[in-house]
Amino acid sequence: MSGDSAKVENPRRHALVKLKRDIEHEMNDLNNLLKKPSADVGEKRSWAGPNATTWHSDIEGRRKAMLAQLGSLLPTVQAEINRAPEKVSPAEAKLMQLDLRR
Repeated sequence: MSGDSAKVENPRRHALVKLKRDIEHEMNDLNNLLKKPSADVGEKRSWAGPNATTWHSDIEGRRKAMLAQLGSLLPTVQAEINRAPEKVSPAEAKLMQLDLRR
């Protein structure tokens, strides 16, 4: 048996790829969920006045900050994906699966 034929998919790498995809999905959802309410308030659409303007500024700032924080995770996760081999031995995969369950 050659070394490559005994290799299996790296479960840690698979989990990291899923994590990256989940972060991207959450960023998209968060952006879409808060964009319309933020635009509607303080722009004389559904609520106007000084309190509405303050609320609009606050929610828009928080939306941008949350997106920036989530976005800052992506390069770190991608670096870990790049560092992880695509294939590992079955024994390594089993240990990784056990570690991922903790």
